[in-house]
Amino acid sequence: MTARGRPTLTNPPTIVQVKLRLYDGEDNDLLAFFGRIPTGHRADAVKAALRSGQIGAVEVADLPSDDDMLDDLAELLL
Repeated sequence: MTARGRPTLTNPPTIVQVKLRLYDGEDNDLLAFFGRIPTGHRADAVKAALRSGQIGAVEVADLPSDDDMLDDLAELLL
């Protein structure tokens, strides 16, 4: 009798979870992108977009420092 189900993975995946908050009027291009993706193909579409985009152009130096973010958060809370 043959084995049932999916075959055992020899190279298990690394799982990366991302949650986005997209706002109407501000992120219309991204909302349209996700709206065109058929059910069950979101991960494939995101991987394709990352591979074809300018992901290499994003520099950590362009992002705010942790101290700046903490200062901004403190101002919001006061």
